Amino acid sequence: MSQELEEVIHLAKRAGERILEIYQGEFETYQKKDRSTVTQADFASEKIILSGLRDYDYGFLSEESEDDLSRLGKEKTWIIDPLDGTNDFLERTGEFSVMVGLVDKNQPILGVVYLPVGDKLYFAEKGEGAYLIECGRSVKLEVSNVYNLSQARFVVSRSHFSDLEKEFLVRNEIEQFIHAGSTGVKLGLIAEGKADGYLTFTDRTCQWDICAPEVILKEAGGEVTDLRGDNFIYNRREVRNLYGIAASNERIHSQIIKNIGG
Repeated sequence: MSQELEEVIHLAKRAGERILEIYQGEFETYQKKDRSTVTQADFASEKIILSGLRDYDYGFLSEESEDDLSRLGKEKTWIIDPLDGTNDFLERTGEFSVMVGLVDKNQPILGVVYLPVGDKLYFAEKGEGAYLIECGRSVKLEVSNVYNLSQARFVVSRSHFSDLEKEFLVRNEIEQFIHAGSTGVKLGLIAEGKADGYLTFTDRTCQWDICAPEVILKEAGGEVTDLRGDNFIYNRREVRNLYGIAASNERIHSQIIKNIGG
């Protein structure tokens, strides 16, 4: 385990502890320019993570901080979502996470996803496999062996389950699906082999929504692309994922991409 990974795991857990303190009491909420909600916990988590990574001479792209684009001149950049799944935080489902990824030359090389509720930690480094630590036990992650799209278990959003996504499931006779919160939770379930696929058509997700869990899922044997089947390019000027997200156990990925258009 690299020093970078050890440091990120430590910071993600510290941030998670602070999030739980806030989650268990009354907390303040704010409305961002795009009319989405952000909470006191988002800012507290981000402060812990950014302060802890300050000594690295890397770029930063974090959801709740202004992007001054200085990161574009860096080979390595931290991509951070200090609290992914704000709606789940507000609704107290417990399915929110702290997500920190590291990219090198626009490609993700490290990812940590930490679920404070349940003390569940996913982590991976490129070429080193993906792991889950839960209840004090560490296991190496491996995706499922499902090869047929119609037999796949899809993980879908509890709060952003769109008509396009529903239509895709119906048209492809996918009857098994699991509702989940944070993107980190969704891709984590695929990495564990508990689900087989996920997709979203929205162009409102951003680099920080997918960077860390992409490394984890790919190291578990899965696949992550946009809906055109193209790999994500990180640390680019445009932070949004304009062409949606498709994630799978890899075995059904080409079927997902082929069947998106009908």
